[in-house]
Amino acid sequence: MNFINLRYTVYKSPSSSGDTRFPKLDECAHFHYENVELGPIQVFLCDKQNDSCKSSMLCSSSANKENENEHMCFLITVVSNSKKWVVRRSYRNFMFLDTQLHRCVYDRKYSLLQELPHLPQDEPKDEDFEDKIRNQLSEYLERFSQLAGSLINCGPVLNWFELDNRGNRLIVTDEAINTPAVAAAYVVVPYTAQATDEISFDVGDMISVIDMPPPAESSWWRGKKGFEVGFFPSECVEVIGDKIPHSFKLSNSSTKPVFRRHGKLIAFFRSFLLSRPSRRKLKQSGILKERVFGCDLGEHLLNTGRDIPLVLNCCAEFIEEYGIVDGIYRLSGVSSNIQRLRLAFDEDRPINLGDPATVHDIHSVASLLKMYFRELPNPLLTYQLYDKFVSAMQCNEDVRLLKVRDVVQQLPPPHFRTLQYLLSHLARVASHGEQTGMTPKNIAIVWAPNLLRSRDVENGGVGALHVVGIQAVLTEYLIRFSDLIFDEKASFLSSSEQEGLLRARPKSLAISTPTKLLSLEEARARALSTHLPTSQQKYIEVGGGPEKLPSKYHTVIELPPG
Repeated sequence: MNFINLRYTVYKSPSSSGDTRFPKLDECAHFHYENVELGPIQVFLCDKQNDSCKSSMLCSSSANKENENEHMCFLITVVSNSKKWVVRRSYRNFMFLDTQLHRCVYDRKYSLLQELPHLPQDEPKDEDFEDKIRNQLSEYLERFSQLAGSLINCGPVLNWFELDNRGNRLIVTDEAINTPAVAAAYVVVPYTAQATDEISFDVGDMISVIDMPPPAESSWWRGKKGFEVGFFPSECVEVIGDKIPHSFKLSNSSTKPVFRRHGKLIAFFRSFLLSRPSRRKLKQSGILKERVFGCDLGEHLLNTGRDIPLVLNCCAEFIEEYGIVDGIYRLSGVSSNIQRLRLAFDEDRPINLGDPATVHDIHSVASLLKMYFRELPNPLLTYQLYDKFVSAMQCNEDVRLLKVRDVVQQLPPPHFRTLQYLLSHLARVASHGEQTGMTPKNIAIVWAPNLLRSRDVENGGVGALHVVGIQAVLTEYLIRFSDLIFDEKASFLSSSEQEGLLRARPKSLAISTPTKLLSLEEARARALSTHLPTSQQKYIEVGGGPEKLPSKYHTVIELPPG
């Protein structure tokens, strides 16, 4: 379990405490982790009477003078995996967290987190002002602690707390300090560093050599002296032991300056190739950006500035115009055409799906769209919500729609918008089932594995056939009731209140009647009728009281036969 304790103090410039070994917010490019394993995160605002929290909130001397109030700084104590550390964040950093959190992870309708507003510039920084900010952040963090979990895969959000995807502290480590030494040496000639990537030493110092290029390539070696890592001339040290290869014999002749500089460059490239950064570090630094296919959905949409993927928009419009044919989404297209279209989307080239070659092979466009969702690192319905979707489908029919709708609301905003567009498209295709042979059930069978996946199945822990059946049933249900699931006017009550209303029965009738599955039209009419004024409603809920009764009414009770 992770604990976060918030307190505030006087801001100190980072330069006063030396270079930080931890990532900076402005240095973290936007990326999403493919796998996240976080426990529940608890967030606390420390007691104001605490001695460590008695300092007044002050602005950084380097803060933007346009609004000093937003540069009030706080200290956040993070406890995760039995380890504890402190990070410093300003109110503006909190605003960034709120924006990023609701851009990639939670929809605000589900999170119920109040948006952190800009602070007025002319507000006096007195005790009342501080208490107001404390109460606001306290409520925000209290709600955040109820939500936080493995659904948070956004790199900048986790980096805000200096957390990695495993709940450990995210430290910007110097990879060279962890490079094992290939030899030990002692200094025979003192040397003073002439550049920032060199180290200085005196006679008798011990050096751990981590890179020893042959003399023909470079006269510069790379090594460690304590916690310092850098280059140094190889003629300044003597290797300990006789296990050094004969090819490393040192030359007594002086080295020309040009050759020394050239050799140092070669040594630098050698060390770079031997210690290449990981894929995650390249994405975090912004050097590596994924292509369209295989890129995390939220990461891709934020990088492109779109609400839904371009490939979904183009393919759906094309299929609805040209693809109402027999076996759409069931038959496969020509492999070469699929790869050609995929490469065009990956390279961000102009897409012309209306060319004759594509129109004559409509199934290649349908196959391309299924391939896009199949290759998402985190499926559209997400690994994290798989169990919740399964539990919702196992509920009774009278509350199933409400439960499924609640789980859909928990999807990250990019997934929610994309699912809404995709299901609307699939519902329109299913409406032509007599012409295409693709009913909602048939479409669900071919689409289910691309939308919902289980890590247990991928790891070989659960029967694949059982999961495939669950996938198909859920997908068919989503297609059939997509307009109700995404209808914001359908209901504004919580799931518990909705469940109570649906299960409530007249106390005067002891005879139970069998449940009936409502049609789509009946369900829509019933949902919308709950929002009409009392005078316009045709029916009333039993138990509403005399004030709920219309002026004129009559009751017809049908008794069971016998």
